[in-house]
Amino acid sequence: MDELGATGPHFGLPILVPATLVLVIIAILAGRQIHGLAGRFLFLAIWLRMILGAYHVYMFRPMFAGMSGNALVSILITGLAFLVIRPSHLALKVLVPTYLIMFLVAISGALNSDIPGVMTVTVKYGYFVVLLIATFEALRQDRDEMLMPLLIWAFSPLLLFQWLSVALNLPKGSEMADGLVWIGGYNHEAAFSVALLLAFLVGCFAHRLNPFIRFGYLALVAIGIFLAGYRTTLMSSVPLVATVFWASITQYVSPTQRRVVAATALVVAFVAVLGMAVINYERFIDLGTFLSNPDALIKPPREFTQVERQILSARPLIWSEYIFAYRDGTSLQHLFGFGPESWSKGFDVYPHNTIIGTLYELGAAGVLAMLLFWITMAITALRARSHDLPMLIAAHLSFFILNMGTMPFWQLEGLALYGVLCGYTLFSARARFYDWSAPHDEDEEPLTVHFPVGRERYGGSYRFS
Repeated sequence: MDELGATGPHFGLPILVPATLVLVIIAILAGRQIHGLAGRFLFLAIWLRMILGAYHVYMFRPMFAGMSGNALVSILITGLAFLVIRPSHLALKVLVPTYLIMFLVAISGALNSDIPGVMTVTVKYGYFVVLLIATFEALRQDRDEMLMPLLIWAFSPLLLFQWLSVALNLPKGSEMADGLVWIGGYNHEAAFSVALLLAFLVGCFAHRLNPFIRFGYLALVAIGIFLAGYRTTLMSSVPLVATVFWASITQYVSPTQRRVVAATALVVAFVAVLGMAVINYERFIDLGTFLSNPDALIKPPREFTQVERQILSARPLIWSEYIFAYRDGTSLQHLFGFGPESWSKGFDVYPHNTIIGTLYELGAAGVLAMLLFWITMAITALRARSHDLPMLIAAHLSFFILNMGTMPFWQLEGLALYGVLCGYTLFSARARFYDWSAPHDEDEEPLTVHFPVGRERYGGSYRFS
């Protein structure tokens, strides 16, 4: 479901099996401490995604009806979620843009006679929806605020296998063969680094964790993102890493010293970012070349010189191919696109940009729906609790930047990242209204939408709350 073309070096079963047994024990010990079915389901869903990535040699193979093991597990997790989450939460107002995108996926697929593409993308967005709701419900049941501290154990496979690859000297060649990356035997640095970004996000909101343990965990994950070496994730992580670093430094000093400490922290963060850019000079110099004159690098693909084809790992060339292919479409395709997953029929490489990919697959209508989706979640973040607000704003900014250089909605790791982020955002935005003695009561007046199916299933109008 999210396979990439080339396969990275992987650990053999003599290493995978014993390591997995240890990780299973860790997962059981951590998972059993989580209160509530939604929280345990969320832990299981994330942990499974993290551990199965190490078995990509086996999980990418077709297993049933042409579907890979990854696809089957994703369908199973999505289906299982409907036995866990409350059906009424499928009507949360923040999910309306998601359903609009799914509706456009169905329209585009029907117009382009691509039903398999519709099914694939629908399952992916269904996976996102159930993880968002599970996160939201789990946090509402988490009176002791221990969900996030326990959830960090779901990412133990990533850190264990990454450091095993370092210890055993098993690197992988980077995307453009311009260096080595350490991704623990996983398939590709893009998905691996996005999974690490999710691990970092969870650590950001583990407020009840011991400060020294929390800061150590965040530092370890940040180093992991650096070792993974995926430029897009490195750049997108800067707002979130800088914000949590600043917050961690200033949180434990007296108010009279905060200005001095904050200024010092900002200088240190700036030096750290500058140092990262210097160390990765060859990778980041392309970004300056592109940003200095982006219009010059969005042009007909045949006009690219050999040097221009190498800029930003060929992204301007890839983007131009999709943009000019879209321009050659019919008026109907300009509006609704060429169909979900249609990139795989005409291109060797996926678009590496969510806006451009959505434009090609779902047309102008899809781009508007995607922008509405992001804006809705960002506005919801502005209503968050004061101590969550800076990190939530930074996290949404980081996710937006991530979408400019890769396609997290195409990766299950990216869908999990945004699902947890949006679930936490919704919880934090509503937290001040909760009556913890009745955690399932909704204080907000729902939006009533009249659907015949609602009357048949629920005995009344279906409600978006």
